[in-house]
Amino acid sequence: MSKSTIGLVGSASRRAILLNSASVAAGGFILSAPAARTALAQTKLTHEVAKYQETPKDGQKCSTCLQFVEPASCKLVVDPISPDGWCQFYGAKPG
Repeated sequence: MSKSTIGLVGSASRRAILLNSASVAAGGFILSAPAARTALAQTKLTHEVAKYQETPKDGQKCSTCLQFVEPASCKLVVDPISPDGWCQFYGAKPG
């Protein structure tokens, strides 16, 4: 904090606390807006980065992965995804 926001006893002034609180609240509001969430969302990984292949590996395939979305998509890797494909982020569905 700067000297102008610190009172005589070394603690923050009420004004500084209120201004900082308003800034935090405004930031939270902005980040909760749908457009901001979309802008901050990460993009999907390329096939190369995910080490995606069109064939299963050791019995593991996309259709049995947690990240697979019917009929041919993935939450982590760019489309298209084969239900019989595989990538390094494979995670078996429970059950």
